[in-house]
Amino acid sequence: MADFPFTWPYSIFQAPKTLDQQINPGWFDVNINNYAGTPQIERDVVEKVASFGKQLGIITDAVLELAGSKPRPDNSAVTRLRDIADKIEALKDLNKASLESEARSAMARLARLEPATARSIAAGYAKKPGA
Repeated sequence: MADFPFTWPYSIFQAPKTLDQQINPGWFDVNINNYAGTPQIERDVVEKVASFGKQLGIITDAVLELAGSKPRPDNSAVTRLRDIADKIEALKDLNKASLESEARSAMARLARLEPATARSIAAGYAKKPGA
């Protein structure tokens, strides 16, 4: 492409000098380098044992279980933690409902376009008697 004295707006149509792009194998990229521990161990824990969210959920459940149901001031750490846990559960429920709606929409569309495939998929997920 010829060089113009004014590269704008023509520069937006030029190809980039390099097409290198980092590809992350996981779709939830976690920057492990900020931890005091060994990055490989931290990465393995998150990928093979429990995500940060799962770990925090277990810790939250344990703290709330230890705290019991005794009423507390509105600004107490236990009350704030319980509020956060309730909001997280509400988000999970909303996500679950959204996922179900998406699945139903996808199956309805598949049933219209490819009825045999839709029946095959549905049969694969149907509960078997006594199971």
